[in-house]
Parts: sequence; C-alpha cells; structure tokens
Amino acid sequence: MAELNVEKFYERLNKIHAHFLKHREQIWNGANCITLIRASSSDDDYRKSNVLHLYLFGYELPDTVLLLTKDGKCTVLGTKKKCEFLEQAMGKEPKGGSVNKLELLVKSKADNNANNFETLLKLARGESNGEAVKIGLIKKEFKTDPKDGVAMGWEKKIEEAGSNLEVVDCTHGLSMVMAVKEKYELDLIRKSSVLSNKVLKHSFIKDIEDVIENNKTTTHETIAEQINDVIEDPSKINLKVPQDLVQSCYFPIIQSGGDYDFKVSATSNSENVKFDIITVMLGSRYSNYCSNIGRTLLIDPPKQVQQMYDTLLGVHDAALKAMVPGKPLKAVYAAAVKYLTDEGKDNLVSSLPKSLGFSVGLDFRDGNLLLNAKSTVPFKAGMVFNLAVSLSGLTLSGSARASANDESAVKNLSQYGLVIADMVAVTDKNADIMTKFGRDRGDISYSMLDESGDDDEESDEDDADRKLAKKIAKQEADEPSGEESQVVWQQMLLQVLRM
Repeated sequence: MAELNVEKFYERLNKIHAHFLKHREQIWNGANCITLIRASSSDDDYRKSNVLHLYLFGYELPDTVLLLTKDGKCTVLGTKKKCEFLEQAMGKEPKGGSVNKLELLVKSKADNNANNFETLLKLARGESNGEAVKIGLIKKEFKTDPKDGVAMGWEKKIEEAGSNLEVVDCTHGLSMVMAVKEKYELDLIRKSSVLSNKVLKHSFIKDIEDVIENNKTTTHETIAEQINDVIEDPSKINLKVPQDLVQSCYFPIIQSGGDYDFKVSATSNSENVKFDIITVMLGSRYSNYCSNIGRTLLIDPPKQVQQMYDTLLGVHDAALKAMVPGKPLKAVYAAAVKYLTDEGKDNLVSSLPKSLGFSVGLDFRDGNLLLNAKSTVPFKAGMVFNLAVSLSGLTLSGSARASANDESAVKNLSQYGLVIADMVAVTDKNADIMTKFGRDRGDISYSMLDESGDDDEESDEDDADRKLAKKIAKQEADEPSGEESQVVWQQMLLQVLRM
C-alpha cells in the first residue's frame, strides 16, 4: 500500500481550514463548508482538484469526495481501497489544530451511495435549522466535465438540495493557502528551476549554437522535441535525476522569423529556424513542482534591437524590485509601466502582455494570482512566481534592416518580439531569482558574420579567444563564483568581441 504522509496531510488540511475560518466571509465567499470533488478521470494535470490531491495526499485519488466543515470535521467518501489508504491518518488528528476529526465513508453499490450522500448533506447543512447554507467548491469544475461514480452522484445531490443550499466558489481561498510555500516545497521548486536552467544551457543552447555555427537547417518543432526529450530524460545531459520524478510542464516553445507569441499556450511550428531573433520558453516539473524559463537569442542584432533588449532588461529589473512582501501583485505591472514612462518610452506600454507572470507550484499557472494591473493580493515571503516580461509586435525600422549585413536574416524581419522569463521566490529581504542562466545582452548575442574578410590580420587564435571568453562568461552567468569575477569576465568578453 502507498504510504500517506500523515503529518503533512494534517498540517496542510489545518492550513486550509484555519485560513477558511479566518477569511470565510471575504475570500471564501461566505461558505459554511468546503467540498473537494475529484472526478474519476482527468486529462489536465493542472486541474485544481488534481493539484489539491497532490497537496494533501501526495497522490491523486480519483472519484473521491472530501467535505470539510466549519467545526473541523473532515469526511472523505471513496472506494474501499482509497479509504484503506486514508486509514493511516485515522485517530492521529494533531492537538492544537482546528481539524479535530477524520471520518471515512466507503463507496456503496447496494444503495448507489444514497445513504453516504445523505450523511454528507447533513454534515454540510450542520446546525443551520433550515436556513440557507453556502457550500464552497471549485466552481470551474462543477458540472463541467463528464463524471461518474461518487463525484457525479454528489454533484447531483447538491443540485437537488434546492435553494437552501447555495454553491459558491472557493478557488481563490485554496489558491491563497497554497501560494505561500513551505521550505520543503521551496526546495523542490528550486530543484525544478535548476533542471529547467540546465536543460536550457546544456540542451537548447548547445543545440542552437551548433545550428548557428554550422549554418544547419532545422525546424522549431525539431528543436522543441529535442528539449522535451531531455526534460523527460535528464541523463541525456548527464544529470542523475530519477526519470519518474521529472516531466515537461508543456511542449517547449521555440520561435523565430518574426512570428512571436509569448503565451504558454503557444506552439513551436514546423517552419525552419531563422538566424535572426530566436526565443525559447520551456518548463520542467520535479516531483510535481513546476518551473519555467524563457530567453531571447539575438543574432547579428541591429542597434535598434540591442537598445530594445536593454529596455526589456530594465523592465525586468524594475518588476523584480517590486516583488517584496506587503506590496500588492499589481505593483509589478505598475513598476514596469513607470520604468517605460520614465525612460520616455511609454509608447511601449501597449507592447507589454496583460500579465507579467503568475504564481507557480504544483499549479503551473495559478490564474488567481497573476502579476497584472489589477490584483490587490499582497506579496508574502514564501510565494513563488514566474516573472515573464516581454515586448511584442515591435516594428523593425527600414534603417535598422538596411544597417544589417546583406547575409543577415534580420534583413527579412518587419516585426519582432523579445522575452525574458525567470522563476522568482519572494523572501523577507528581496526577490530571489532561481533560474540563473544569463540574461544580459552579452550572454545571449551571437554573430553569423565572417569577419575574416574585413580584417585579414585576425588570426585563428583571436577567434578562439573570442569563443573561449564567451563560453566562460556564460558559465559564470549560469554558476557565478562571485560578483567581482562575473564583472571581470563580462568586461573581457566585451573587449574580445570588440576586437
């Protein structure tokens, strides 16, 4: 039998219940109780019910109903096997917690769970004496998916209860509880972030540099497939990570050639990679905890593109500084807009996405905690976000295209986009970037130009020095050994590249 982490189960259940009692009227929409309904099957790993099962039980328990009442009673209805799994927690309710009793109801074929549903309904109504009762649930999932078994039966029972049982949404409350991560969770997210970082560095960058340096032809989709294979099997880049602990959050997104979409729902198309502005977004899961990273590679960029990328770096830095405890999430968006306005580039505000990121954890993207212009939810230490700043639909001027080398693919661009995405943990002191791969322009710039025709005296040794300086600078950016060392290598890189 699988083992239930009883201590963690009660710790997290009590966390949900305590938050529910404290913020019941505002955040939990006045609910009198909470029910979590998990359907028998789901193709979406990030459904809130799936995520909550992983959070509470460490496993998904399909076709299960959980009811948590205001007075601290937790009742679970499921198959005999699931109840046997949860029996490990019976009678072990911790003293001092607001959850004081766990009761298990075994699925019954004899009466099609009629008695079980009556028991749940009576518990939900509590001592209401016929008055209207509000039952909190994940409204987005209620009556939206094909269900059978106890999940379908319980939903039907709620519907038939009449007007004195009102359904309210408790999703926001659940998101708020899970947003602040425990140390154990932060460690897993950090490992997930390291995995994403390593895959970017040792898979994507290595592959794309080979394509660039050898002028190879390959498609966005092919590169994305290679990245995905490495995430699913990190041994391909010599990482000793158990395969059953890792998987891809989504199919990696590689884009170039003027067609850019920085939503995580975007796709890598079958067009060939163009050697102009290449963007990459990839996400990894480690032990079910998610991470995401995004970078832009500039190949022979005109001055206009270089300056625009530096502007995006400024937006990233301004947004990062706003991620401190006490400030509302919307402060990030406000900081980005202020930076552009102060720089006299308020015309670029319309090129920003509607959201500059989202809360990450067992959920890849929690839609209740977005870094948009509206959210008043305060930052708290322990929260983790994917900060994703981008500029889309940028027009490349005719003069910028004309300044490019005749052989440069940049000449064919009319529009372009830029993106930087990082995992960020909010701490008591500052925002901590978990994805360390370099984002400075020197870290992500490449050249396809053959400079030997312009300077016949340049030797192979000069070229080797350039490549070595660039390689070491990237290593330092990925795994810095000190701020002073980082600055020295960046200066050396600039000196070599200017030769």
